[in-house]
Amino acid sequence: MATIRGTASPGAKLRLFGLDGTAVTNAAVGATGKFEFHDLAPDWYLILADTGASNGSVKATHATGDVDVGFLPLPMLVGSRAAARVVTVCEAFGNRLALSGKLVVIVGIFKSGMDETLRLDCPFQLVSGDVGWPSAIGLTNPLPPPEALRAEIEKKRQEVIKSSPPEAPLRPERVVGLYGKFVSLAGLKTESCCKAPVETVLPPARLFGLSEIDRRVIR
Repeated sequence: MATIRGTASPGAKLRLFGLDGTAVTNAAVGATGKFEFHDLAPDWYLILADTGASNGSVKATHATGDVDVGFLPLPMLVGSRAAARVVTVCEAFGNRLALSGKLVVIVGIFKSGMDETLRLDCPFQLVSGDVGWPSAIGLTNPLPPPEALRAEIEKKRQEVIKSSPPEAPLRPERVVGLYGKFVSLAGLKTESCCKAPVETVLPPARLFGLSEIDRRVIR
């Protein structure tokens, strides 16, 4: 069996996931910030730290014995009521640190399922260690975009539609712009696409409606 230990900001909540998005266990961090997960099957895991209202921090680890993952910081959202920017999914990921916690309109390909997402094929991949993340943004009650941004949104829509290969053209009605607060995980790096040895199905960012309070990326 394996053990994962490390340190997080005091008061953080720790959650452990498999690469398929299955929650393994939950743990609170004590006053010293130290945490430990025992009796785990040897495998890849994602450790997430948040407070229930922050964008959170993630670290991937291949637990085959006793593993110390070090420190997981707990970044806080910096809200903004400035005029929303209009960006594609790839542009949101490329500027995720500057945009996290801000109001945005994100243009991408809508995909329904267990978790509705906006997606786009990007020339890069977000990674945590050896784990690669999909180019997809999870959706939690986003809103229709402001009317004043319609022309700018349509320009981005056409850019996305024209970027599709001729042999696999996009259905224009699936390319949409949605409005909300963008939140992304800290602890991710950008690498050229797509060379990660293993991949998770969990989206590395989320777009929330303005009434949402719980802004954890993975819920």
